[in-house]
Amino acid sequence: MNASTSAATVAKSLPAESKAGNFVEQQTPKPTQIQDDAERSRSLVARITSNSIDELEGLVSDLTSGLQKLQEFLKSEGERVQREVVNHAHLNQTALAAIKEVIETTFQLPQVETSRDDI
Repeated sequence: MNASTSAATVAKSLPAESKAGNFVEQQTPKPTQIQDDAERSRSLVARITSNSIDELEGLVSDLTSGLQKLQEFLKSEGERVQREVVNHAHLNQTALAAIKEVIETTFQLPQVETSRDDI
């Protein structure tokens, strides 16, 4: 090989190496691109978590409202049942008093008067 051939070989190989270097540069992200990608990722995560948190807060609010309504319903039902028990007890006492009165008036035994002479 002579000097001119080796110089030509080196000259031919330079553009190939230069092309490979350009390809590597194109594939290697620049610091600003990395920062932009990181910021887009952070923004995406923030939106996703924000939506999830908002949905959870809405569900908690709905659940709290539902529990308050259930508590009010149970309280009113408890009061209603208590009133009915009191009314039933009163009705029961009234019925027993009426039955007692009926028995006393219907089956009244004749009182036998005894005189002292019979003794």
